[in-house]
Amino acid sequence: MKYAPFSISIFFPAYNEESNIRETIRAMRESVRTLTDTYELIIVNDGSNDKTGTIAEELKKADPQHIKVVHHVTNLGYGSALMSGISAATYDWVFFTDADLQFDPYELRLLTQHIRDYPVIIGYRAKRRDPFMRLVNAKGWNILNRLLFKLKVKDIDCAFKLFKRELVADLPLQSKGAMLSAEILIRLRRKQVNWKEVPVTHLPRKQGSPTGAKLSVIFKALQEMHILYVGELGNRSIVEFFKFSFIGVINTTIDVGLYFILTRFSFMDNIILVKGITYFTGTMFSFFANRFWTFSKYSTINMLEVGRFYAAGAIALSINISAMYVLTKIFSVHDGIAVFIATIITIGWSFTSMKFWVYSSTTTVNKEKIPLYRTTQ
Repeated sequence: MKYAPFSISIFFPAYNEESNIRETIRAMRESVRTLTDTYELIIVNDGSNDKTGTIAEELKKADPQHIKVVHHVTNLGYGSALMSGISAATYDWVFFTDADLQFDPYELRLLTQHIRDYPVIIGYRAKRRDPFMRLVNAKGWNILNRLLFKLKVKDIDCAFKLFKRELVADLPLQSKGAMLSAEILIRLRRKQVNWKEVPVTHLPRKQGSPTGAKLSVIFKALQEMHILYVGELGNRSIVEFFKFSFIGVINTTIDVGLYFILTRFSFMDNIILVKGITYFTGTMFSFFANRFWTFSKYSTINMLEVGRFYAAGAIALSINISAMYVLTKIFSVHDGIAVFIATIITIGWSFTSMKFWVYSSTTTVNKEKIPLYRTTQ
């Protein structure tokens, strides 16, 4: 029994799946035929060094109307395979699953029954059939994405997802590794796209070897997560605050280091002059580093901005001294604790004043994004 007419592109990232790809295509073809007559099956051969590519071409030759093949000359990673599958899709809905037979193709109907109500339907493994370390990695990965990107999904990397093609076709995706699946969902959530989560069956892998638990794959995913977080998808204020704090540490290092060098290894014996030089050097570094790196302001520098910068610094010093006086003299707080509290208050003022006053009148220029990779077909 078929539902209301719809068209669907189904793709399979495949890396060294010669033992599974025939059965995967056979089962999915049977499954999708019970749902619609308008479909295509896309095999994305991600640089396999076994017979996956050859078998894929044989399957295409046997059914050229419904089967397409995309080849990567070398192994580019899971994210690149997903990108290639999305790019090759031509129908209204896009579904992907792995070619390792760990998901039941016939459960596609569990997702398609929701297409009238949701533009995105994602499966989650009701009971994962993975080794213990993969389960630990997956749990940690879900927690990290929830903390950093507020992505609340039961099973981020479950390879059983269905999308309206128009939603994912033009997403400005950057990841090319294991982070891509999470990035898609993060970007869709930022667009306020709602989705439905559906439990699906997860089967133990019978043939072939998984690659998701390799240290190289994990490190690459963490690296891509970091790039996205410090970029446009992270909490901008938190990222700016950490950058600001880092610049503060370097500023202090420059000030103290330069003072030591000038007083110990030069003929300058005027401490006041030396301190003035080191303070000015450190603060100018701070001004430019925070302007162009922390707050990403690329407009022309004006003297009002410089004046505000030093005014904010003077106010910060006054706040620090005042806080120390109040804490130690009025509330009798231990001076060690008072220094810590006064420092936190001062840093808070400095960051806030820089973000909303010193650099607020400048214009942020969005630099053109350059694709991080190119898929070879």
